[in-house]
Amino acid sequence: MGFTVPDAHLLALHAHQGQVDKQGRDYYLAHLRPIAEALRPHGPHAEMAGALHDIVEDTRDHPDPTRRYDLDRLRSLGVPEVVVEAIDAVTRRPGEPYIAGLIRRAAAHPLGRLVKLADNAHNLASNAELARVDPDKARSLREGRYRPARRILLAAEAADTRSGRRVLV
Repeated sequence: MGFTVPDAHLLALHAHQGQVDKQGRDYYLAHLRPIAEALRPHGPHAEMAGALHDIVEDTRDHPDPTRRYDLDRLRSLGVPEVVVEAIDAVTRRPGEPYIAGLIRRAAAHPLGRLVKLADNAHNLASNAELARVDPDKARSLREGRYRPARRILLAAEAADTRSGRRVLV
């Protein structure tokens, strides 16, 4: 039958077990699931990529080797190649600059760009919650990362005549 959307959600839930976001909430429930749900209208590959978009970056240093995921392990689990490629496009490499590296690479991959746009929208929405706790950090993230990244991603989406111009809520 192959790897399914429910498989992606279960894998994300397992891989991120015990992880919390900046506000101390369960990472899967507060971050991954909303992004996957926002991507659902764009098809099963988009939803899978949304659920799994942080799996490589967030598990690469896990102390338990069975809880580490890389691109080859995802392939061995049957994750579709287009989803693996999108995850690769949105996974920050150690030491990589955020805008010049990660965002530019994500902007160049149609599905990765869509995932990063949904992630970016979610981060901007969550920024208001962070601002109540740490206004300086929220402002720094919003102005130094999220808004500049969004401009680059949206410009790449608008310029992509083949798969661009998709609308994200």
